[in-house]
Amino acid sequence: MGKLKQLKEKRASIFSQIDELRKAADGRAMTAEEQQRWNTLMTEYNNADSAVEAEERFLQIQQRQTEQQTENRGNASDEQRAAEYRNAFADYLINGTSMTPESRTILERAAITGLTGGVIIPQTLANSIEIALKSYGGMFEAGHIITTSNGGDLILPTINDTTAKATIVAEYEQSSKRAPSFGSVTLKAYTYRTPIIPVSQELLQDSAFNLDSLLSGLLAESFGRGVNEHLTTGSGNGQPKGIVTAAKDSGVSAGAAAITFDNLLDLIKSVDSAYARSGKFMFNRNTLFELAKLKDQNNRYIWQDGTISGQPSTIFSKPYIINDDMADIGAGNTSILFGDLQKYKIRMVKSFKVIRLNELLAEYLSIGLFGFARVDGTLLDAGTNPIKKLVHATA
Repeated sequence: MGKLKQLKEKRASIFSQIDELRKAADGRAMTAEEQQRWNTLMTEYNNADSAVEAEERFLQIQQRQTEQQTENRGNASDEQRAAEYRNAFADYLINGTSMTPESRTILERAAITGLTGGVIIPQTLANSIEIALKSYGGMFEAGHIITTSNGGDLILPTINDTTAKATIVAEYEQSSKRAPSFGSVTLKAYTYRTPIIPVSQELLQDSAFNLDSLLSGLLAESFGRGVNEHLTTGSGNGQPKGIVTAAKDSGVSAGAAAITFDNLLDLIKSVDSAYARSGKFMFNRNTLFELAKLKDQNNRYIWQDGTISGQPSTIFSKPYIINDDMADIGAGNTSILFGDLQKYKIRMVKSFKVIRLNELLAEYLSIGLFGFARVDGTLLDAGTNPIKKLVHATA
């Protein structure tokens, strides 16, 4: 808890500097020097906020792991199998096909397709990569992740019966009949591969005791960068249908180069209250910098730092998620989303797998590692549009 406290204190200190600067410039345009300092402080705040969130998620996962270990103390066979697999996985990374026969047997028993189809990573490493993905991209934090055991089409049904309502019916009279509107969305499984990463034998041997940190750093960022872009703006043709693509235009009349307080109010208003109650904003860091300068009708800043209340930082009292694959404020751009972001469904098949290439870099006394996973994403919309987007005028 000591590290988390330090991170929160650092975030609070940066916020104090931001608040001091915006009060000093209240009622006038910032000078070039003030604007530069503003942007620097906002970047530092965002980084500090991300560090706090990552540490909080790590502590939550650590707590779950501790609770799981406590529950399994009476089941030594499960713990033994987990430890054996973890050791076999390390043996595979360091020694490749020269691993011990025992390690090969353990890995092939766990992976349906055998070693030629890759090696499933241990669950503790999967958790580490999940943390890195959430810290990096935004969509893995915002959306609802569905994990399936195979890659066949996953059909999610939708039902729209929002116009139906109860009526008064006299005694012995027949009730009216109405058929709800049924629909569905289909999630496929697109294969994403990381670039091949060269790793020296010396590094692997020296890092054998800490392969979690090694691999989460090597694989998660490149994987997250590619997948997050498609989950945000993907066309839906041969790739996921991104949340920006799937969201409905709110119809808000936002200027080509700016956002007003009324724009945000109208954006929230455009979303049905059933979704707005749990609604969140999504935008990139540059947009956050601009929104942090806006005030409401009572001359209060709409951006509020969460360290004061112990809650997440908010815009207009609503939580937000930073996604740097969202477009900046600009003519024709979609700069802000609002709604129930959990209605965006991310489908993952099983877990990450890791492939070890032995010969490609042998002359450099190195191996090649790459990871892959099968992913798709789309918005689950029964017809009442759980997420709306703010699109700027073209001129």
